[in-house]
Amino acid sequence: MAEPLNAKKVHELLRQYLGRRPDMGIGKGLLDCAFEPSSPFDSKTRRLPKRWFVLSAFLAVSAFACFVYFNNIW
Repeated sequence: MAEPLNAKKVHELLRQYLGRRPDMGIGKGLLDCAFEPSSPFDSKTRRLPKRWFVLSAFLAVSAFACFVYFNNIW
């Protein structure tokens, strides 16, 4: 019979598993959402950002700049 696992041990096992799998994880998922898919044949190719990501980043920075400008004008 296997020994019971506590939360700390399960967390450590999960970290080890995800550490061995660089193709999984939140960071990889966020990069895949923001950048074009990588080429499986050429890993050195630079990945360009997706158009919607560039547009949304530009709009977010513009909105923040307007907020700061109009709140510090007086």
